Amino acid sequence: MREQERRRQLSSRIERFHGVALEQVLAEIEYLRDDGDSVIAGGSLAYGLGNGLSDLDMLVASPAVVKSSRIPLEHFLGSLRVDVWKLGQRSIEDSFGRAEEALASERPLLGEFGDGDHEDEFKLLHRIAFGLVVDGGGLELEGEGRDWRGVATGLVLREYAERMRAAALVAQLALRAGRPVAAVINARLAVENALNAALTERGFPFISDKWLGERLGGAPGLASIYEPFRQLPADPAPDGASFVEAALRACTGIWELNLDLEAVADLARWHRLEDLQLAKAGADQLLLAPRSGAVWVLEENEAEEWSRLAAEDGARGEEGWTLAGRDQEEMALCVRLYERGLLGLGWIEGVPTAALGAGRKAVA
Repeated sequence: MREQERRRQLSSRIERFHGVALEQVLAEIEYLRDDGDSVIAGGSLAYGLGNGLSDLDMLVASPAVVKSSRIPLEHFLGSLRVDVWKLGQRSIEDSFGRAEEALASERPLLGEFGDGDHEDEFKLLHRIAFGLVVDGGGLELEGEGRDWRGVATGLVLREYAERMRAAALVAQLALRAGRPVAAVINARLAVENALNAALTERGFPFISDKWLGERLGGAPGLASIYEPFRQLPADPAPDGASFVEAALRACTGIWELNLDLEAVADLARWHRLEDLQLAKAGADQLLLAPRSGAVWVLEENEAEEWSRLAAEDGARGEEGWTLAGRDQEEMALCVRLYERGLLGLGWIEGVPTAALGAGRKAVA
């Protein structure tokens, strides 16, 4: 679609939803601009989606600014909220450079580009690569021959492939631990992550997890895959196993990755909060997390299982312990602690883009 038509559609949407003209938005943020700056619109409204509750994401990209704003400045025009980032060209180029370096590595990327310090950096890269220049001459970034859209796409692809793998693992662990609700929730999450990766790989601009259903409208083959998972089982206890199995088939029907528990568990480790400790108060066995200000009461058998796991953790001289080889009681305890945020999952290796490219299945 030509940029002029995209601009016309964006202007039409914000006027229809909020009664605000695009020219009013540009006038409102004019104070942030310097000579040579470009104004780029991103997010759902700029990508042909959005509704009356959607805000408008704007980037003011400058060749002169040295220090960029990681937190947006909020502006309100009637019911329209406009979030504006003032970004230096060097900062943008550095972000793409970090992304390229990460994509060339096999280390896990899960969450690395979505933390608070980087304000969901893969969103930023997509706003630059797929956003709409609404004013100014457009960015002239250094790095001749760099595939800007390819880098932005690859980063989201890696992130969501690794999210898919993590959710698939937790779904299977929860099922075996007798936690059917957690199992089906994570199974559906694995499918949604697989579909988000597939949409991005097919050229759909990234908008986070929102608007999945609307975005799938442009990819009927993917939409049909999601249909059985829109609604969770009414009773996860008897239907959880079949729901999880179907979700894993759906994921591997899109991406040819081995998501079986035995294969994936070998690549992951449990790790705990640094200050997590067992204490006794009278007859009660307590698991304490002082920094979080939290206390959990454990049954006697759970306290024994925790003591064994903690001793193994210390004996290995490493943070955390393997998932493989756990008995039913240890697995159930670990899953419950994971649900409460006391345990996390760490990964030995990521899901390299090359592996995804080699195993990608064609879905119309």
